[in-house]
Amino acid sequence: MPDNRQLIKERLGELGLRPRREEEILRELGNYLEDSAEELAVRGVPYDAAIREGLDSVSDWASLRREIVLVETEEGTMNYRTRVLWLPGVCIFLFNVGFLAALQIAGLQPRIYWLSKELFIPIYIPWLLMLPVLGAIAAFWSKRAGGKGAHLLLAPLAPLIIFLGAFLAMFFTLAFVIDRHVPLSLKIEGLLIYILVWVLLPSCALGLGAVPFLKRPQPQS
Repeated sequence: MPDNRQLIKERLGELGLRPRREEEILRELGNYLEDSAEELAVRGVPYDAAIREGLDSVSDWASLRREIVLVETEEGTMNYRTRVLWLPGVCIFLFNVGFLAALQIAGLQPRIYWLSKELFIPIYIPWLLMLPVLGAIAAFWSKRAGGKGAHLLLAPLAPLIIFLGAFLAMFFTLAFVIDRHVPLSLKIEGLLIYILVWVLLPSCALGLGAVPFLKRPQPQS
């Protein structure tokens, strides 16, 4: 059985990328070539001939090399991340906020869980139930745009991470500069409750919707 990665490298040429990343790309292309060859072999095509047919199916290796390098360069990577991460993530996040606002305008009251006389946890049940659907949409969107692996999970979660960072900056400004008279313990408890309600629970719900898209297709026997 020939070394498919070596055959591809001979036609693709040097990519000028980090050795580890270049090896990953060659391995992915080699796996794709082998899968195609196995499908042809099932139909009676000899394996070596199937490999050659797969290699010959690429009409312009130079164009393929340029496309790979473009994606892997800084500019190409930014465009790729925008498509598979930020665009679906931000759109779903805005819809998420809009849906919650619509529920509040319609007069929906959150279910309140009291922890003490001063602290309580507000939960908008319909909003929370909608989040797995939004997570699935974001993951599907990312996958259709070419996202793989962690991108499918980060697409629905990335805006929440940024939102958390912005809130923490605001919280520490208010807690330690403006509201100095409020006990520190109460501030910390309020912060933890906020993170639970508006970051951790939504993240779990969104991630739950993305889980089905994280499963790799089982190889055919």
